Amino acid sequence: MNATKPTTTTRPDIAPWQLYLCCILLVACTIPWRRATYFSGALDPVVAVKGLIGAAGLALAFQYAGRSSVRTVVGARTLTFAGLYLTVSVLGGWASGQALPSAVVAIRVAMLLTSLALLLHAVGVSRLITAMLHSMGAVAVFAIATGAGTLTSGRLQGGIPPLAPNEIAFLGGAVLLLTVQRMIEGRARRSEVVLALGLFGVVWLTGSRTTAATLFLAVAVMTIQARRFSATGFVAMVAAVPVVAFAALATSAVTDMLLRGGDQNITTLSSRTIAWQAALTMDGSTWQRWFGGGLTLKHIPVSGQYWATQLLDSSWISALVQTGLVGLGLTALWVTVTLVSAVRTPRPWRPLWVGLVLFVALRSLLESGLFDASTSFIVFAMVSLMSERVTRTAPDPGAWVHPDDAVPTAAVPTVAAAAAATAAATAGSGLGASRGQAPARSARTALTSRR
Repeated sequence: MNATKPTTTTRPDIAPWQLYLCCILLVACTIPWRRATYFSGALDPVVAVKGLIGAAGLALAFQYAGRSSVRTVVGARTLTFAGLYLTVSVLGGWASGQALPSAVVAIRVAMLLTSLALLLHAVGVSRLITAMLHSMGAVAVFAIATGAGTLTSGRLQGGIPPLAPNEIAFLGGAVLLLTVQRMIEGRARRSEVVLALGLFGVVWLTGSRTTAATLFLAVAVMTIQARRFSATGFVAMVAAVPVVAFAALATSAVTDMLLRGGDQNITTLSSRTIAWQAALTMDGSTWQRWFGGGLTLKHIPVSGQYWATQLLDSSWISALVQTGLVGLGLTALWVTVTLVSAVRTPRPWRPLWVGLVLFVALRSLLESGLFDASTSFIVFAMVSLMSERVTRTAPDPGAWVHPDDAVPTAAVPTVAAAAAATAAATAGSGLGASRGQAPARSARTALTSRR
């Protein structure tokens, strides 16, 4: 007689608190610590401390990858695209006389991507994406709690750290997409439905029009792909339809948000088109046209305005100015390949990957940072790494299986049980034949009929 051994749950090699510590460090070294201040090559205490935090996160990720017993396969496509892009940026910075600052920014991006790849190798897809997005949400909650008084200015901003409204909206939107993913897979608790409504409220209070529009589109695309949906989440979404319709049609909330800053602000996309026109018509050498001027170029000279320079409020215009036509082509190919890979990813991750890619890619049209050391790059790089073929087809040690898709262990007979059933069936067949009865079915036939 064969006794079934009880299954034991083994503790992961990387404890949850260790993973969250590393994720918090990586988020902390990418979020802005000062308002309207950008790295231009000068070494100051803030830059030094953020560099040390990033190095600490990389060291932890390297340690975790070394002592993990169950490792996830990481592909080379994302690392190749990033390596080519950073090489082009350093060449452009060298040609424009900004070799050292450009190299510093490129090293920061390389360290961040290496940390993400090592963490993915150590803990797998499920644990990393959950821990990283939750860490972003925790940072956003702390910033909101310390900056609640900024609501008097009309837009919610962060206190400590001093996050801009658009940054808070992005962090909240990324966590909201993860929550919608859990609703789609039937894993969301009732408290998470309340959390989703709260996150949508945070995005609204920031007044970020670009983030709100791209987030709404991403949620819609994810919902279309749903096969299952938690009852609580479905009821909440149905109930939200009349509320949103009332706010849009019976109040001025939507109009006030869209027309914030006046008609002129809408026409020029908050003066973004002025900087874009200056970037597209900028006079430069042939080398700068093809390879750009380095990742430290965050502003561009403008003419015909009462200000001399303006921020490049677009990741794609920034890519053109910083890395030239070569870098712009690489980034366009990178995003396209990642979107295709996200669509090809099997469930349960396909809705979330597609939603996140659409969210960050469309938002990057009007926001900078997608190809820099930023939270936007963290999200995009994770999706790019996790959607690669070798990674999406590899076993995920932290994956969750829906009960409807799980195969009961009792339904799968052991080898000894199958042999015993076959012997009994043979004996029964001979005995039944001698008595004129129908022969018994074999164990294989019985198992096939049960399936």
